[in-house]
Amino acid sequence: MPAQKNRNRPASATGPAGGQASGCAAAQGTPREQPVRLGGADVAEYLRDPQRSHTVVVISYLPRNPVRYDAEALAALLSGGAEVYELASGIETRKLEAGLGGEMHIFGNGARVYPCGLGWTTRISSPHLLHDAGQLPALYKKIELEVLAAEHAGRPAAPAAATAPVPVAAEARVRGFPSTDRAMVEMLTGGAQAVIRSEDLLPGIPIDWLVTKGQVLSGTLDAATGAFDVSGLVLPPLSPIKKYRDGDVALARVGTVRPDHATVLLWPGSTFRIGISDISSNDLDSAEDLLTEDEVVRVRVHYNNGAVRLSMLDVDDDEAAVPAPPLLRGGPPWLDPERPYASMPHRGASVPSPPPCPADDAGASLPSAVDHGMQEALPTAAERRTALQTTQLQLDSARHTIDELMAEARKKGATDQLARALQDQVSEHRQAAADLARRLNDTERQLAAVKDELVRTKTSLVESRRRLRADPSRTEKASGPLFLDPDEQFHYELTQAWAESVPPHDKASHRLGKYRLGPHFLASWTVLTEPQRVRALRAVVDLVADRQGPLRKREPHHLRSNEGAHAAAVTRGHDVCMRLYVEQKTPGALRLHYWKLAGGGLELHELVPHDVVKP
Repeated sequence: MPAQKNRNRPASATGPAGGQASGCAAAQGTPREQPVRLGGADVAEYLRDPQRSHTVVVISYLPRNPVRYDAEALAALLSGGAEVYELASGIETRKLEAGLGGEMHIFGNGARVYPCGLGWTTRISSPHLLHDAGQLPALYKKIELEVLAAEHAGRPAAPAAATAPVPVAAEARVRGFPSTDRAMVEMLTGGAQAVIRSEDLLPGIPIDWLVTKGQVLSGTLDAATGAFDVSGLVLPPLSPIKKYRDGDVALARVGTVRPDHATVLLWPGSTFRIGISDISSNDLDSAEDLLTEDEVVRVRVHYNNGAVRLSMLDVDDDEAAVPAPPLLRGGPPWLDPERPYASMPHRGASVPSPPPCPADDAGASLPSAVDHGMQEALPTAAERRTALQTTQLQLDSARHTIDELMAEARKKGATDQLARALQDQVSEHRQAAADLARRLNDTERQLAAVKDELVRTKTSLVESRRRLRADPSRTEKASGPLFLDPDEQFHYELTQAWAESVPPHDKASHRLGKYRLGPHFLASWTVLTEPQRVRALRAVVDLVADRQGPLRKREPHHLRSNEGAHAAAVTRGHDVCMRLYVEQKTPGALRLHYWKLAGGGLELHELVPHDVVKP
């Protein structure tokens, strides 16, 4: 920061705790990384200084309230990206309000970000009020994002030059994401700040799906625009066969949804069609009832004569998926099932910045327009921008009128009566400006509440459709068994499972082999739930049809006489007892015990929980 004039540099100030703190102004360089306690008048004077070149975060606290912002932790989190000042709520915050005017002050247990640069008063967000300690992580994250956004918005334009500087190769570390289409980076050499723009890479993809915080990137820095170009790290489109083997489970993002089919993306530009028969086995289902656009789903990849075929029918909830590929070299997987659904922007729609804290001054949450039946239409983005511009113009007009009236009063030597009349006019203008600012703030809070309600509704819809897809009762047969003989009924169900799970081009090479049922098998089969029977049938199909790919994942192995690694296998004459996985990562996961018969073929012995290790 440039050195401040002496009139803007208080020599010292006493903090609420009684200790001495240096003045607001700092020597040229990066902002201080330790919080400072000052009086409200000194902080207001520093914030109004036209030469201020750093973003400021002001924290107010209630002296006798143990719940408060940790100023030192916040300063460490911002890592020198902003200066942090602390005020005691009461006399000092009233001095700050008097020094700033309007609705720019802070009060109670709160924090507020003050940008720098031209027009900074129009870019101040709402204060972040703290009511309980559980809010702190989310509020710290909001403040960090606001500081990054203020730093990006306040970056001065580069002066025009006869010859534009040539972009230079450099390395930079990602600091954070002020918005969904911008990433702030810091050069490893020199410490200069720059920005990565998502439209220079993959438009429509949030920037935090491409790079991660703390990642070091190589690119070219354009000093004239402050942009850091890493487009050379964008990976070329893959062929699915290079990423996924036949039978792998992959993550895909739902594109369009129609009643009889849906399209999904394995990565941008790699779109595949899934018919309703590969989404649900219920003929009455519609894809629109089961899938939501932009939802992330798990699909199984099959190759049929070189063509890719995706299916959602035989994907178990506990089956591990192959991580999605990154879109930038060294970046994170572009799809993550743990990523909140609300973070996925709809194609063609801009992604809003994090909304301000929707709590009012008293700490109660404002009711959303949905709660009032949407009695009043919410303002559009253009109307809100117009309202903000109108409010600013009225504020400027009011200040101009105040200056003219005060100058006229001093010039003519106005009497006390005239001075009181002028002061009344000043108060009226201030009140009108405060009312306009309050109405605008209420509108923005109401809009943020409606957006939160929309996110919750959409997330609930996705979860409901996921549960609908996973509901086993939809595929259960309405009638009872089709055969009186339990052996014949099991053989029928196994043959049906084999027909549904084995692709057409594999049926000739993976027919059901020779097998028989042991004396204990049907007893263990009848106590299973319907979802467990479905998984058990798939395991038996993989075993009896000798499907080497899926069978390897079930890890068939000898059942040994004890827990020793070199213990002898359990045998019955020349027959050998084997064991494989039916379920994984669930309580009491099922295992299948079977005998490999010396004369050829298999005997299905019993279905048991994983902790049963005796035949």
